[in-house]
Formats: sequence, structure tokens, C-alpha cells
Amino acid sequence: MTTYTYCQICEQACGLVVTTVDGRIAAIEPDRDNRHSWRDFCVKAANAPAVVEHPRRLLQPMRRVGDRYLPATYEEAIDDIARRLARIRADHGAEAIASYAGNPSGMHFASGAMLSLFMNGLGSHNHFWVGSVDQNALHYVAEQMYGSPWVMLHPDVDNCECFLLIGSNPAVSTMCWIGRVPNGWKRILERQRQGATLVVVDPRRTESARKADVHLAPRPDQDWALLLAVIRVIFDHDWLDAGDCAQARGIAELRDIAGSVSLEALAARCDLPLDAIRDVAERFATARTAVCLARTGPAQGINGTLTEWLSHVLNLITGRTDRTGGRVYNPGIVDPLRAGDAVFRPNRTPSRVRGLPTVAGAHALAELADEIRTPGVGQVRALIVLAGNPVVSGPDGRTLDAALGELDLLVAIDLVQRESHRHAHWLIPATHWLERSEFHPLLSGMTAERFAQFARAAVDPPTGVRHEWEFLRDLAFAMKLPLVGGTAGTAALRACTRLSRWLAKPGLAFDPAWLARLMVRQSGVVGWQTLREAPHGVVYGEPPVDELRSRLTTVDGRIDAAPRALLGYLRERLASSCVADPGFPLQLLSRRRKQTMNSWLADLAPPAVVGQDAATVGMCAADAAAFGVRAGQRVQVASRANAVEAVVEIDDDLRPGTVLMAQGWGSRVFDPFTGEAQAIGINRNLLVSNDDLDPLSAVPRLNGTPVTVKPLVS
Repeated sequence: MTTYTYCQICEQACGLVVTTVDGRIAAIEPDRDNRHSWRDFCVKAANAPAVVEHPRRLLQPMRRVGDRYLPATYEEAIDDIARRLARIRADHGAEAIASYAGNPSGMHFASGAMLSLFMNGLGSHNHFWVGSVDQNALHYVAEQMYGSPWVMLHPDVDNCECFLLIGSNPAVSTMCWIGRVPNGWKRILERQRQGATLVVVDPRRTESARKADVHLAPRPDQDWALLLAVIRVIFDHDWLDAGDCAQARGIAELRDIAGSVSLEALAARCDLPLDAIRDVAERFATARTAVCLARTGPAQGINGTLTEWLSHVLNLITGRTDRTGGRVYNPGIVDPLRAGDAVFRPNRTPSRVRGLPTVAGAHALAELADEIRTPGVGQVRALIVLAGNPVVSGPDGRTLDAALGELDLLVAIDLVQRESHRHAHWLIPATHWLERSEFHPLLSGMTAERFAQFARAAVDPPTGVRHEWEFLRDLAFAMKLPLVGGTAGTAALRACTRLSRWLAKPGLAFDPAWLARLMVRQSGVVGWQTLREAPHGVVYGEPPVDELRSRLTTVDGRIDAAPRALLGYLRERLASSCVADPGFPLQLLSRRRKQTMNSWLADLAPPAVVGQDAATVGMCAADAAAFGVRAGQRVQVASRANAVEAVVEIDDDLRPGTVLMAQGWGSRVFDPFTGEAQAIGINRNLLVSNDDLDPLSAVPRLNGTPVTVKPLVS
């Protein structure tokens, strides 16, 4: 049997052809009839059958009894969890119950929407998510400038004549981060062959930097100073788009703050030659079309929000915002500007312990341990983890692991028992994305092309395993929580679900697909049946241009180029120094690989990848000599938060003063029956403090953490 679908591991959404024989996956290949994304096919999709048939996959609910887990039914799990949650809510309030959503839930509309409905029904604002470790800067800046955290602007690569990529390595990432550019890296290289300029800004000479016309290697965490210097040069030469500047608010304030600091001081702060900065400014401003993108690198630093903001400012003042060849807004089939808050209800309650505001409606993962361990009204006592591994994905996992062990109730919903589920009271099975069919109404806006695709199940879930959203729905019903339409509406949904089971007609049961179908029909862009019947996806119009300004949700309907909070923080940074800590003189950088999805596939990674960098620390030769270490030597890498052991690898692509460790390793997968665990590599995030945060986005310093390296006695 042949099924056409797409990979749901990341938003690149590669088109797939899945061949099954006798109900098992026999082959997965790129769908070359999917004109949108098949060229980015990678080993993550190719290895999906190994995840479906994982030897330690959860196939039934498991309840912790002492130090062991025993099999249980869904009915037993729902009854016990509902009873315990109801007691916690009655004794301590709804805010004592929290949730955490990991990366896979973002690609699964049904589970993400149902978790949101469940938490809203409880009346709890304590929702935490994985976006707070790498993408909060984007959402924070979007809300400040455009009025909504759900504004995503995508590069129009085919019409761009100058690319300025900051902290982006598309040769590996395939231009995928909070949006996608299918086949993006090869399209950029094609534009370069046609005469476009490619500028890459990264402390490491990455795979992408090797292809660049210009590579700048600034001091980590100081990309914002480079951007402010470029903006200053553009203001000085009046290389502005007068029309777009006139439509925005705050241009005069930007000019004032850019002019308040010397170019020499900014060049010194980012440690780049001033002539190189001037050259990049002129290339960008005088190109017919251009685009500036700040990506994961700076977004995981303590100045990531400043860098993200100034990248938008640079595009705006030079006429690259929502213009051909710049960054464009795609409203998709269901416009995130109108539907984002409807699906994920706005939450503006500050965190209890630190008083930090939410970003995109969620609290920061870095705060979760404090919220669990700090006594008082609102102390988190129960946590539902959906498709997440926060102990490994976030900062200072040892502290979070200890906090999770103190919870009254920890429920983990996942394919396997991971590092973060070590203390779980209940393990609830999840389904694989190849085992479900759905349309995600918000994903069509995550690209610069008007394209959408329906995901189709290629195989059935294991016998008896329910979808995550089904478990959450039934748990909400057991607790009599209002989901849709208030108490009366939810009672009707509950009755429909019971009737569906009695009649053995699943289509009668309440399903988040009802919401997706309603959203699509209300949009009027593409018919639901058209989506369902198009095996290779639907192209439903020409690429969008100039869609954003008419949809802005700011108070006055204008782009705010100089939000007060960002201006204030920029002034603080300009008044501060960036002198290295003498006790920790090196800065830690992160690298990722296509072969894994952070910690999600590390236990299935090919041996070649594991041997390559699962337990290594990269240093340039000069730094290795200065610290008295050599290639192949075991060393201790230490920060103020923690220390880990690694093996030195000489890497002269690194800027002096930086070290490199791979993201996503050091996560165990357990056998709940025996307690046996498998671990590969080390968790470099243990070195990152949960107090060292970007003050606006609350993202921890996963890139740029000060560390030192010490040789170990052999």
C-alpha cells in the first residue's frame, strides 16, 4: 500500500511516499510529486520506522508503584489522574496544575489544541513550552512590533539579491526555524550564482559560512551591536525607504539611539573591523532587494531579543518588510493573526516566583523548577508533560530533575519513557505521526508560498493505543471541565463521544478535527474536501506580498519600530560592558545535526553521528594550547552552574574564545518494566544556568554561556 503524506518532525514538512506491507512500514522516500518540500528529505524521516517500532515503546498506560511500573487500562489511568488532579485543584487552586508541551506537539494540531483546551478548562495559566528555549525572541518582537506573537515573516529567497544571515546555518538546518523555505539553501546558492550576495554572520565558520561571499565572526551574544552599527551607517548615508519609514512609528527614536553611540564602540563590542561593517551596510542597503534573518544562534543568547528586533528594523527602514525579495507575511489558509489567539488563548499572568511576563501565552521553561520548589499559593504540584523532554532540552536539568521528583503528580505522554519522565507517576502512550491523519490549519502560513497539505496515516496505531488528544479529551470529560461551548456545550460533546463508543462509530466523537474543519471552512480560501483529496498538497495562489500592513493588530495600525521595552533594554546594553569573566573566559556554542531532532531521536542516531560529537568539545588549536589540552584528551568543561566531562576535538573553524558542544545528547530512554536505561553522550545544557536569561524573552543562554576547560588527570 502507498500513502502520500509529509514528515511531521519539523515545520519543513517534507513530502513523503510511505510504502507498507501487511500493516508495517516497508519504505519511506521523498514524494517527488510534492512540488513544495520533498528535496529536504533527511534521515529523520527515513528513520521514522525505527521510532514506530522502538523496542521500548509504550504500548499501554503504566502506573508507578514504588520503584516499578505496572500496566494499567486507560480507564484506570483516567480515573486515578482525574481524582488526583481534582483534589490538587480543590486544595491548592487551579494554578497548582501545570503543563509542558514539547516540540512534536507543535506539529500536531489535535494534541496541541486539546492541551490548550484542557488547561483553559482547568482555569490554570501555568503552561510551559519548549519554545522558551529557542524561539521566544521571535514571538516577543512580533507582538511588540506588529501586535501579535503569531506574526511570522518569511524570506522571499527567489527574488533576493543580498542575504544577511545571522546565526543561521541553512546548509544543515535547511532554512527551517519558525517557518520553512523548502529547498531553501539550494535556492540561495542558485541566487548567489546569479549574482546575489551572501553574508553569513556566525562565530564559527559553518558549512554555510564556507559558501558565503562575506563571513563575519563576531563575539557571541553581540550580534545586536553589529546590526545597530549597520543601521547607524544606513541612517548616516540616508539609505532609507522613505515610504515604509513614514508608515512606521518610532523611526526618529531609532535614529537618535543609533546616533548616540560611536561606530568604533559598536565595532569594538562585537569585535569586528569597522570597514567590514560599513561594507555589509552598503551591500545590504544598495541592493535592489535584500533580506536580513536572525536565527537560532542569537535567539538562544541573552541578547537574542535585541538581535531579532534589530534585524526587523534593518529590513523595515530599507524597504524589505513585506516586500518582494525581502520578508513577507503569508496569512495561510487560516490567518494566525486572527486564529492564533483563538486556538491558544492569550495568557498574560506573570510567573509567581520571578514575576516574568508570558511570551506567546506560555511561561519560560527556565522558571519551572522554581515554580515547583518554592512554597506558597500557586506552587506547582502537578505537571502534565506532552511530547517533551525538558530536563534535557532546557537549562540546568539536574535542578529540574530534582524538582520533578517532588511533584504530587507527574503525567508523561510520549512514545517512550525519557529522561524527563524518570519520576512520572503515570506513563501514557502516544501515537506516532505516521499513525494519524489530520490537517494543521496554522501550518500553511509558515512558508512564503501558498501551499497546504493534509497529513495521512500510513499505519494504524498499536492495538489499544489512543491518540494523545483522545486521552486529554477523556480526562477533561472525567473532570467535567468546560472545553468548547461552556458547560452545556461540553456536556453535549461528552454525550456524542459516549454515543460513538456505544454505536462503534468513531466519527461521532468529539475530535479536534472538527475545529480544524470549521476554521478552514470559515476562511473560505480552500475547500476542506479539496485538501483531503490532494495527495501531494495544494497550491492555492501566488506567493504573498504586502499582506501584513492591512492586517496589523497594533493600536494605531502601524508597525512600531521602536517599542519602549526594547529601546530601554538597548540603552541598558549600551551602558554595560562585555568583558569576559576571568574565571570562565570561554563561551559555549551549540551545534545541531540533521540526523537527530534535539533529544528526540538521539537514542536512534546512526553510530557515525554518535561517535562524531556526542561527547566532544571543540576548541581552536590556539585555545587548546593556551588551556594546556590536546586533541583526544578528556577534559572538564565547567560553568558557574555545573561541570561535565568531554573529549577535546580541534576545530579551527571556531572563533578563538569559543568552544563547541552538540545539542541533544545525554538523554536516557528507560524500559519501564525493568528500569534499565540507555544513554548516549553528554547533556551540554547542564552547563547552562536557569537564572542567566534574556530579560525580555526569558530564553536561557544556551549559546554564549561562559565556561572554562580543565585537563583531567589520566
